[in-house]
Amino acid sequence: MSQLSISDKRRIVIAYDGTEDARKLFDWSIKNIVNPNTDHVILVSAQPRTGKVGGERRGSLNMLTTTPTRVNEAIKEVDEHPQGASIRQVLSTMAEQLQSAHISSEQHILWGDPKETLPKYTQKNKVDLLIVGSRGLGSIKSVILGSVSDRCVHECPCPVLVVRNAVI
Repeated sequence: MSQLSISDKRRIVIAYDGTEDARKLFDWSIKNIVNPNTDHVILVSAQPRTGKVGGERRGSLNMLTTTPTRVNEAIKEVDEHPQGASIRQVLSTMAEQLQSAHISSEQHILWGDPKETLPKYTQKNKVDLLIVGSRGLGSIKSVILGSVSDRCVHECPCPVLVVRNAVI
């Protein structure tokens, strides 16, 4: 089988929120869903962006996007965020694991509420499948707190696979 170009591969987004359950979801997805020959994995982590960054008060931003000429500036901005450096490091480690399994990948940190940024990302980018975890909140807690997975199921234009923690 000839190797597909990255633009011809199925684009699978795996949402990572920094929890151990999300790490298990990543491992489960690689083992059960992703095909190294036909899939490209996009690791995304949505992080709230509030408070002071670099001495300057910032509101919530939806996504950090950059161009090749702004990479160092973007990395510095991520590193100045309280969780930015650790999330970037974890995503890099996950990407190395994908590379060793011969799976193409990319990483994105989305700034803002995951209930908003994940659907926006799938609406603005070519995504063939979004994989998210489920915290297993009861129906009452889910109504009060809101559910990222529920919002994604209703607002994302692509198929959404919600994986319960009990499964993995």
